[in-house]
Amino acid sequence: MKVRISGNKIRFRLKEPEVKQFQQKGLVYEVIEFGIHTDEQLKFALAVAELDEIGVRFALNETTVLVPKMTADNWTSTELVGFEAEVRTGHGKTISILVEKDFVCLDGREEENAGSYPNPLLNR
Repeated sequence: MKVRISGNKIRFRLKEPEVKQFQQKGLVYEVIEFGIHTDEQLKFALAVAELDEIGVRFALNETTVLVPKMTADNWTSTELVGFEAEVRTGHGKTISILVEKDFVCLDGREEENAGSYPNPLLNR
C-alpha cells in the first residue's frame, strides 16, 4: 500500500493483491519500522467497520481509515477506481481521505509496478 500525506489529507493506493486481501479479510496495512519494537513503528491501516460513513482514528502510532462494509464491497468487486470522504475530527477541522486502486506507472520501474492494476492509458 502506498501512503501519501499532505496537510490534513491522506491517500492510500492499493495494488491488486492488497485490494483482494482487503476484500477477503477486511484489513490491509503498511508499517514503517523505525525500530524493532511496536512503539517504534508507524502503521497505516484500511479496515472494514460497522459504520454508516467513512471514519478515521489514530491511536498508538496507528492511523486507521474505517470503511463501511457496503463501500468496501462495492469498491473491491467492481471497476470503481476509488472512494473519498471528508471526515470531521471534532476539533473544527477535517481530514480528507482518498483510497484508490494503484495503476501501473507509465514511467515506473518493473518492480514498482508489480501487482498494480493495468493502466487504462496503455490501451489507447
